[in-house]
This record gives sequence, structure tokens and C-alpha cells, in this order.
Amino acid sequence: MSDLEGDFHATSEDIAADAARLKEIEDEKSGLDPADPRTQALSDESERIARRLVPKTVAERELTDQATDEERGSARQDDV
Repeated sequence: MSDLEGDFHATSEDIAADAARLKEIEDEKSGLDPADPRTQALSDESERIARRLVPKTVAERELTDQATDEERGSARQDDV
């Protein structure tokens, strides 16, 4: 496995773990009264996770862009 593939898979797994935790939090919050003190703490955690997701998904897309560029470069060299 190349470094690029490893980075892609690690990033993908990290995003999936964050998404799973976010779902757990939202499922828990849905059973709480909005005034319950746990709701605020869970909302804070949910927001922190959501804010971390954007840079990770951007990095993942950049890795796919890089892989595509490398594949195109390799295909061009095969044509020569």
C-alpha cells in the first residue's frame, strides 16, 4: 500500500469514527429534554466534532485529487 493509499484510508476511517460518534450523540440528545444539562454538553461535543469534520473531508478530497493526478500521469507515461 502506498503512502497515499494509507493516508486516504486513515482519513476515511477517522471521518467514519467521527460520524459514528456524532450519530451516537444526536441519538442520545433526541431522547433528552432541551433543558436537560446533558443536552448542552452533548451539543458542545457535537459541534466540536462537526467542526473537525470539514478539514478532514477536504483533506480526503485532496488525497483523491492527488491520486487521480498520479494515475493520469502514469497513464500518460504508458502512452509514450
